Amino acid sequence: MKVPPPNIKIFEVKEPTETMIDQAVELTVLLEAEDQSCRVWTGGNLAELLPILMRSIIKASWLCEGAGETYVAMDEQNTLIGYSQWIPPGRDLWDSEDQRQYGYYDFMEKMSEEGRNYFKQSLGDQFPKYLDESFGMPQSQFNTHFCNLAMVRPDYQGKGIMSAMFRMAYERAKQTGATLALSAGDNNNVVVYEHIGMQWVGHRTFQSPWGEWSSWAFAWETKES
Repeated sequence: MKVPPPNIKIFEVKEPTETMIDQAVELTVLLEAEDQSCRVWTGGNLAELLPILMRSIIKASWLCEGAGETYVAMDEQNTLIGYSQWIPPGRDLWDSEDQRQYGYYDFMEKMSEEGRNYFKQSLGDQFPKYLDESFGMPQSQFNTHFCNLAMVRPDYQGKGIMSAMFRMAYERAKQTGATLALSAGDNNNVVVYEHIGMQWVGHRTFQSPWGEWSSWAFAWETKES
């Protein structure tokens, strides 16, 4: 397994600065600009709504106590070049009012009615059922150590940074025996997550008014066999 470059520091941040949050949003929008699932979940209005959606997700998981943990990769200039966010067992994204106050309502208000309806139908029913089948457990997002977002700047990809962040999350999840879980929307990431140590456990293609979108589900058991 590759060791991250010596100029990169990887650690958990519980109280991010606004600059950290801004850099995380910018990086996420850059990397997800062509993601079909993001196009669908913004009701086809990717350019306007993707930054709002990602900021609401990042802040909800990072700023609300107990809602998640965030590992960052910073260079010598204190610039964020990667991060991963994880939701612990017993929690889910936007499951509390304090989380929803960080941009969720603004995002939903700006989405078209068709987009809102599909968003609620997909994330509220179809997608969770698929994840439960893939992970072999009910309420899998609620019962796993779930990776919400994981991003590394393109010029630093393939240098062991993602693996290092996932290893930190693995050690945290191991304390409770929870399974690490995630859903990826890009087939090119299958080999990335398998290299890290995760197992591909499910795949499904969904239909939407804005075209098909796909998900690949991955799990990493932390319990001793």
